[in-house]
Amino acid sequence: MNKTTASKPGTSGRTYIWPGLLLLWFVILCIVPDPRPFGAPDSIVESVRELLNLSDQIARTFTTIALRTAGLVILGILLLRSIESTKLRASRLVALLLAPVLAVSAQWINYTYFPILQQILFGAVSALSGVLLGISLRRNIAATAALVILIGGLFTWGTSSGISNELFESAQAIGQHVLEHADEIPPGDAGFEKTMEVAFNFAIDRAQKSDPVLPHRAAILALSTILGEEKVAKAAKREIDLSRLPEAEKLRRHITLYNRNDLARHFWVSAGLAVLSSEGQSMTIGIAKEMMDSAGGSGFSFADLTADRAGTLFTLAATRDKKSAYTLRSRIQNGVKIPDFIPNPADLPEGIQNDQFQEEYGGLGGEETKKIVEEIRHRLKKCEGLQLN
Repeated sequence: MNKTTASKPGTSGRTYIWPGLLLLWFVILCIVPDPRPFGAPDSIVESVRELLNLSDQIARTFTTIALRTAGLVILGILLLRSIESTKLRASRLVALLLAPVLAVSAQWINYTYFPILQQILFGAVSALSGVLLGISLRRNIAATAALVILIGGLFTWGTSSGISNELFESAQAIGQHVLEHADEIPPGDAGFEKTMEVAFNFAIDRAQKSDPVLPHRAAILALSTILGEEKVAKAAKREIDLSRLPEAEKLRRHITLYNRNDLARHFWVSAGLAVLSSEGQSMTIGIAKEMMDSAGGSGFSFADLTADRAGTLFTLAATRDKKSAYTLRSRIQNGVKIPDFIPNPADLPEGIQNDQFQEEYGGLGGEETKKIVEEIRHRLKKCEGLQLN
């Protein structure tokens, strides 16, 4: 009598549990905003700060890195379990090979640009760590499930849902003050200087003797929305007052940096993104924008990249800690001068299309590119207002 092997009831259903969870988590990583330092829950940041005896800024950065790692670690664990559930041979090897691919794909979709080398390495290492962790727990499904739930809960809780109400209300008040005094702001480069003074002096007066870091963040967010791009507010998960948008656009058109409106916008958008993200991520967004422009757009611009980097460093100087914030506050109160915050990039190459960028400059990693980037860094180091104290 021939014996037939029948599958156990419910086995086929359980086979799809892990792949289903993997798909769901991959979608979450693709669409949920990446955890950001200033968007992480204060309760987590405060716990990390006290536990490890760190400054607020370092605690926020540490928390953000931990949350980002957690999301990708879960991806690796779920990938391993999904492959093992199919009874595929060499499942561990396959999981180790696929984990970096899935991680980078999720980053690419989430960021809307292809990750740079540092981001790729971070994503790959985090996902591979998840696979290795899954291998160590492969005989204990209950422990694996509990770990996924715990880490997933922390990631979801810590994922930024927008800036705090206090920061938003402060930025909103500063923005309204700037627009109310728009008639006093001259056009051109003088307007760039005057607008910074108006915003920051109001933020300083409004905060009185409190910690200057939050008022500075608020002033930067207000100016990045008014002088840069209103989409910065959307990145902060906040709605803007559409009735005042025409006023903001009118002021924005009249402000220049070294007689160029686009440089002023680059500076403030990058400054605002630096408030909402880590310094490195803000910089890579600027690089990604220039790379997209080189592929059929206005072309790669080292001048724009200089403004991007200056904006990021400005935010760092204004918000890193109390000492740095007070130094910048004093400089602004004594009168803003553009060369203190951004060097003149007029002689830097611009309008470089992708083919030319690859052939003449060697791409992002080319020797010619490195020389120009080093020159940009050298010039930025001479800007006294961007130096940390």
